[in-house]
Amino acid sequence: MSTADVQPQASPTAAPRPGRPQPQRLGDVLVQQKLISQEQLQETLAMQRRTGKKVGRLLIESGVITEELLANGLARQMRIPFVSLKTFPFRAEVIKLLPEASARRYRALVLEDRGDTLLVALADPLDIFAFDEVSRILKRNIAIAAVPESQLTAVFDRLYRRTEEISGFARALERDLGDAVDFGELTASAGIEGAPVVRLLQSMFEDAIQVGASDVHIEPLEAGLQIRVRVDGVLQKQTQADKRIANALAQRLKLMAGLDISEKRLPQDGRFSVRVKEQTIDVRLSTLPTTYGESAVMRLLNHGTGPRRLEELGMPDAILTRFREVLSRSSGLVLVTGPTGSGKSTTLYAALAEVNAN
Repeated sequence: MSTADVQPQASPTAAPRPGRPQPQRLGDVLVQQKLISQEQLQETLAMQRRTGKKVGRLLIESGVITEELLANGLARQMRIPFVSLKTFPFRAEVIKLLPEASARRYRALVLEDRGDTLLVALADPLDIFAFDEVSRILKRNIAIAAVPESQLTAVFDRLYRRTEEISGFARALERDLGDAVDFGELTASAGIEGAPVVRLLQSMFEDAIQVGASDVHIEPLEAGLQIRVRVDGVLQKQTQADKRIANALAQRLKLMAGLDISEKRLPQDGRFSVRVKEQTIDVRLSTLPTTYGESAVMRLLNHGTGPRRLEELGMPDAILTRFREVLSRSSGLVLVTGPTGSGKSTTLYAALAEVNAN
């Protein structure tokens, strides 16, 4: 596995050393690294006594230091790698060595399996308790890496997917349907929340929202049914199932959108809303007859997601600076292009929000 995104801080050939981190105070580490002054540390400690928040969080919230500088400073002090999770080549089988509940609780993520040692990213490399608990759960020697906390929490939803749950519901629906689909029964069960098709769709929508998908594609093929989601403009396979359930999914979705379930030879378009994790999602549905059944494409519009800021879009610093300079001009044209779901509207809304703020 490539480690291009792991930046050793000790020397060009240094590898992280398995072992328990030594007790250190974060403030002292940052002062030693000359990332903050002694006066800034004392002011932050006074704020900590009043608020009870962690020193690192207070320094970030007050703008004294960024998460990247904080993580880099800890990495240099502890002679461990600093890892950028934005472009790191994750492997699902390695990530899942640590259960999701433990990963979120201890803010830890397994990055690499190096045989006798696992490389684990920790939001707080000085957290000895988290180190001990993760070591106990993994039952392996671990080497730690420093990462910005916001990057770590952002990737949890993207990496811990519901694909196994969705596949399980798909198999349950296959068993429920048997060799023939009873669409009359499917229609009658439209309000039954425990129906296999309902559980499958619910899990499918939850996974799509969790990873920030803009579209869901349900495609019956000769070899089976393929369900894919579009994330950042790229289609990712969500699950593969028996193509017999394709018609059941299409019928259920058409019922939800108020379309004609008896019409299977013509394309149809409709819309409906669903509640997912206390969020209202507008769904635009398009169905299309194919050789192996009706395919369905859904565009997901999340009401709960407001306009994002430009710095949250992932632009390189040089491009972001240039883009802001262009936006500040009194005249001209900005052309935003890209494939479906690549972020054109998101970019324009963020740009408008910045223009309005200024």
